[in-house]
Amino acid sequence: ASPPPRRDRSPLPRASSSAAPTFSQELQRNISTSTMVKISKRRLGGGASSSSHCRLRRILLIAIAIAITIYLFLLRLLLRSNSLLPDSNKRGGPPPKPNAKSSTSQSPRGEHEDPPVVIAHAVSLIKCSKGPSVAGFLDAAAVLRHSIHKNSVHYRYSGDPSNNSTRSLSSPPSRYSYQMYAIVHTSCARHAEVLKRLGYKILVRDHPVKKEDIRGEWLRNHIEAENCCGSAEFIKLYAYHLTNHPVAVHWDMDVAVLRPLDDLYDVMIYPPSHPRNVAARKRIERQHPEEDWPETVDAFLTRDLTSAQPWERRTAVQGGFLVARPDVATFDAYIDFITEGNYTGGRGDGTGWAGLGYGGFQGAMAYQGVVAYYYDQLRPNTAVELNVCRWNQVAADVVWRGPQRMEEHHLQCREHPRTSLPDGRPDYASNTKCEDCRATPVAAVRTAHYTACKKPWECKIANPRVPRDKRQVYRLENLVNVTKCMELVRE
Repeated sequence: ASPPPRRDRSPLPRASSSAAPTFSQELQRNISTSTMVKISKRRLGGGASSSSHCRLRRILLIAIAIAITIYLFLLRLLLRSNSLLPDSNKRGGPPPKPNAKSSTSQSPRGEHEDPPVVIAHAVSLIKCSKGPSVAGFLDAAAVLRHSIHKNSVHYRYSGDPSNNSTRSLSSPPSRYSYQMYAIVHTSCARHAEVLKRLGYKILVRDHPVKKEDIRGEWLRNHIEAENCCGSAEFIKLYAYHLTNHPVAVHWDMDVAVLRPLDDLYDVMIYPPSHPRNVAARKRIERQHPEEDWPETVDAFLTRDLTSAQPWERRTAVQGGFLVARPDVATFDAYIDFITEGNYTGGRGDGTGWAGLGYGGFQGAMAYQGVVAYYYDQLRPNTAVELNVCRWNQVAADVVWRGPQRMEEHHLQCREHPRTSLPDGRPDYASNTKCEDCRATPVAAVRTAHYTACKKPWECKIANPRVPRDKRQVYRLENLVNVTKCMELVRE
């Protein structure tokens, strides 16, 4: 058999018009004609539908691209804003500015109402002569503000076990907002800008009472020698001017807030019969829980038991912490009796303000003395004394260990006894049941005050500066517990 003919891939030769078409040429012509007809039909009958579908696909793709772009932009913006906050603060936000609604006449708000009640938190910058100390206090102002933020409505605890916090696991979020204030003495005005950048509203103020204005001769001649700041310390009283807030808290800068203070605010803001007020009174740890509550509470404070002596009836207020109801009339009352200057030198009965025993202890002529005298004598039964081991905790020994009157009062509580013998004399023998603040668990502490433990930025805890100074050695060996101090520093 002969081999099959090789398939020729060259195009078919064009047929002459006069020649008869072959079968293959006819088939090709029919196929081409059929294809042209179908294409023409699609163009004439289905062109509009195809064009519409293309436009819809194009619009959908554009919309998806826009949505992805917006999502990536918002995600980047969120990540950038979080990177500006401290690691433990990324779930919070800046507090709203105080407004007229946050006044003493406003009605309390519920947990889910917006905006929340704004509490004023104030510090005072009084003396600025020592550069390194001022730098430390400005750093402390940043720490204080951060600790207040962490215990406000603006912070949400993450529950991360790596967080070095022993108290937040059991602390509910606060219902209250905050606004920071810095009362800056005119001599320290150059530091105001730093505090402003930390989020503080700046109030530059001079002495509300100057030495030459005091009518009492003894006080006028001695007040500038009072620790730490003489008459300049009275600028702290300007916290009572923050009347656009229902509550104002004045802090020393060397303080950290460890747990929310909602219970104190609830008692001062809600009526006495309100369930929140009633519940808060049951939870608040008072120094003397056996005493009746005032119907209306205008202040919460702690006493400076570290400097108290068992036989003294009057004890200073610890000036690093005061929760008060702002009131210009209260401020004016302070100024009136300070200007009068009815103060007797010395310590003990018959000394101090109005000769009632408010004299001789640390700060007696200045802030710690005037606040104690005001709430004890001029406005009795309006302030509540809080437990010193939990509120404004200085972690210091509150037991008398001498050296004076060892035979009479050794190992008694530094606070004067609250009970008396049948003949009316103080019952010193039973005055031994006081909590050792050096052993109070950190988880139970609400605010820490770095005074007996010394300032963290000064690094004075571990060793006395001058080993030959027996007072410093005594402080480290007896007054404080170094381990407890370090625990509070870590907080």
